[in-house]
Amino acid sequence: MSEFKYRLEDRCTLPCSMVCQNCPEYMYSFETLRETWTRASREEGKHCYERIKYYFNHSFDRHLKEMIFVVAYDLDHNAGIFLDYKGYTFFREKIDKAAEMTKNLPDVEPVKLSRKTPQIMRVFKTLKDFVIFNDQLRQKNRSIARQRHINGVHTLQRINEVIEQKSPLFLAFNVKFFEQDSTKILQIGYVVFSLESEQDGENYHLFLVKENVPLLNNNTQLESYDVSLFRSAEVARLTDIISKLQENVSHVDFLITHSTSSEDIRSFLKSQGLQEEHKEIIDTLTLHSALFPDSRKNNSIEDILMKLEIPCEIRKLQNAGYNAFYIMKIFLSLLKQDYCEYPKL
Repeated sequence: MSEFKYRLEDRCTLPCSMVCQNCPEYMYSFETLRETWTRASREEGKHCYERIKYYFNHSFDRHLKEMIFVVAYDLDHNAGIFLDYKGYTFFREKIDKAAEMTKNLPDVEPVKLSRKTPQIMRVFKTLKDFVIFNDQLRQKNRSIARQRHINGVHTLQRINEVIEQKSPLFLAFNVKFFEQDSTKILQIGYVVFSLESEQDGENYHLFLVKENVPLLNNNTQLESYDVSLFRSAEVARLTDIISKLQENVSHVDFLITHSTSSEDIRSFLKSQGLQEEHKEIIDTLTLHSALFPDSRKNNSIEDILMKLEIPCEIRKLQNAGYNAFYIMKIFLSLLKQDYCEYPKL
């Protein structure tokens, strides 16, 4: 895992905030670390819990001055404060010492950051500054969640309007890129379906981009990929894959993806020379927000599949065709949910 160009010893020379040019792809959510380790101390006993509370109210102010944070968005589109691995180990060491627990602190997995918006390196001079900034991020996330819910409601209404007029065709698709160079496409998967003719798991299309196949073995997303998942894939040049995708796009009413905005989808299609003819685009994360407005975290495709109790072998999501298939399953499951209004915040 890569680390910052600027290290802690350079901290005093940094401005209050600046764009992080070489942030790691995966980082640790400060809020998740705080919640996880506070919960662990509470389970250990009152003594440990009181020491953790004291640490955050007093000692943390001193350690805060030795840490470099990153403000960024995760793949749930939530703004947050993150640490790289070195910051994570530094913070863990301080918490472990403060809590005096008999058990080791639980491990916390890093999360992938969105590359759609710049990551900002941030330093805080006082605990008060940190608390105020954290509260501002929470308010921002509430606003993002509310707007996503509103967009989801509009999407749901539009789907129902079209369904009342005809039996629409849908195309769910997924694209996987090379981690080290997002301009290189490795896989394209899609499935075409209607509400009357739901496809099964074998009727998806998976294409491997011929000119980039050698990169599959070097992709960090696929470090332990199962070769058997790609035996049914068709290997073709990107231009030929796009031509086949264009044929299907031209005949459907809606395009469906997960956790990708309409603007980003249209931009991608345009960059590949695809004519989407102003097709309506559905983001299953946004649609999920219309029906589950209180679900603001853990909204990856894996998380939503589990919430909706859709059986899935998670390892298969390495395959863009399976990904498209499960996006379809999520979409169909969401259409069966009871509509619920957004709760007051």
